[in-house]
Amino acid sequence: MDARVNSRVPVEVKEKASKELADHGLSISSFIRMTLSSVAKDGFPKYWGIPNAETMASINEAMDDIKNPHLKSASTRKELEDLLDE
Repeated sequence: MDARVNSRVPVEVKEKASKELADHGLSISSFIRMTLSSVAKDGFPKYWGIPNAETMASINEAMDDIKNPHLKSASTRKELEDLLDE
């Protein structure tokens, strides 16, 4: 027998989440079902919402790049492609 789960969220949150999930072939119900099943099976993720080491390294690298006054920029797609080809 299935149980029913209800939750109240702002309309804009529901609409944005619904669209994002639909882009990945999921409904809100299927996402909630998957998430709750995962928590029931494996417990609450220890580092939920905390970036792992690889993600933090990428964030720190991007922050260092932003602080670089000599960082090259591109205004057009062609300029960007040329920079990426260097």
